[in-house]
Amino acid sequence: MAERLLCQLNLDGEAPLLKVCLGGSELVEGRLLAALRVVLASDVETVQKHDLNTLKSIDVEAPLGIANEVAAFRTVIALCVIALGHFPTKIMEDESLLQKGVSDSTELAIQFRIQKKSVIIDVMRDLTRRVKLLSSKETATAQG
Repeated sequence: MAERLLCQLNLDGEAPLLKVCLGGSELVEGRLLAALRVVLASDVETVQKHDLNTLKSIDVEAPLGIANEVAAFRTVIALCVIALGHFPTKIMEDESLLQKGVSDSTELAIQFRIQKKSVIIDVMRDLTRRVKLLSSKETATAQG
């Protein structure tokens, strides 16, 4: 089941497109979100009740349950941490380099690097906020 869906999302099979995007108009690219929701799902029957567009949409709140959604968001947050770790510098170091004065082309490169990191950090903040909201709903439901 999961493998078939990953093929439909072009994340598996022949010539998969493994590059996914974060930030922008889509907070998390739908293909990544759907893949995580499916891979982390404990109940195949629940997955089969939803079409691919529902599973790809961040606007559909927790289609496979709150625990699944929290796990998917936390996985994306972890991927963001890994992505940030691949940059050679931290934002503060980049800003310090800009203050020291660099060539125009280096300044552009540093500003671009800062923007990329800022987008990733914004995604992490948004998803962390969503995890907190979902966790509070789960707690309220459990207590109700």
